[in-house]
Amino acid sequence: MEGRDDYSAGDPDAAEVRYRTLTQMEKVLRVLVDRHGARTTIGEMLAIYAAMARLCKQDQVSIAEISEATGLPKQNLSRWARKRIGESISLRINEDDQRVHDVVMMDSLRGQENIERLARLFKTDGKDGK
Repeated sequence: MEGRDDYSAGDPDAAEVRYRTLTQMEKVLRVLVDRHGARTTIGEMLAIYAAMARLCKQDQVSIAEISEATGLPKQNLSRWARKRIGESISLRINEDDQRVHDVVMMDSLRGQENIERLARLFKTDGKDGK
């Protein structure tokens, strides 16, 4: 098993790669904490963004789909969704299977400034990093 020093010794740029990666991650976490507060768990943030990503392409997403995408337990996701009802999402009982609850975004532009900050950070905003 390689130790930390073994990896660094073989690659003179390893320290720089680590530094750049960690500073990017720090920026991402800062954006998330600024948007969601320090008390929101990383799992909740993951659920939020997994749901939002899917809701960009479809009208609704089920708790089971979010669970499958994130690896988070459905029970935790149901609790998260109930906590957020009325704030930015609504839960709708699936017409085909009443045991299934679909998450529906109430305000598709809510948090848009947060998404734009992340897009600039990831350079996915189409502005060539400017």
